[in-house]
Amino acid sequence: MITKGIAKYVYLDSTEKYNGEDTGKYTLTVGLSPEEVDKLEGLGVKVRTVTDKDTGESIRIRKFSTQYKLSDNMIQTVSGETIGTDFGAGSDVQVLWKTGKEHPTHGVATYLTAIKVADEHEPGFKGSNQEISEFLTA
Repeated sequence: MITKGIAKYVYLDSTEKYNGEDTGKYTLTVGLSPEEVDKLEGLGVKVRTVTDKDTGESIRIRKFSTQYKLSDNMIQTVSGETIGTDFGAGSDVQVLWKTGKEHPTHGVATYLTAIKVADEHEPGFKGSNQEISEFLTA
C-alpha cells in the first residue's frame, strides 16, 4: 500500500518515546488529505483527528511504524537520492506500508516499509543546522 501526506512527527533515527517510556518502534506520523483518509478507512485502518500545534486547525493523521530501523536506502527523494532520516516535519511524503493484524482499538496495523520524500523537503535534525550537518557528515 502507498499513502501520501505530510510528515508531522518523524522518529526514524531513534525509537519513539511516549510519556518517558521507549516504545521500541521507529515511527512516522503523516497528515492526510480527505481522499487518503477515505482509502485508509476503507481498509479498516483507524485515522485520528488532532489539533495541529502550528496552525490550530484539526487535521487527520495516521502513524506508520516498524520495529527495525529503516536502512538509509529505504528513505529516498522522489528523484532517487538516498537521504536516510534527514528530513523533517512538513515534508511531503509517500509511505510504502504493509497491513498487519487488526486491533480492536487501533484498527488494522500499518507497518512502515519505505519512504519517498519530495525533492524539496524540510531538513531533518542533521540538515537543519549547517554546523551539525558538517559535523555529522565529516
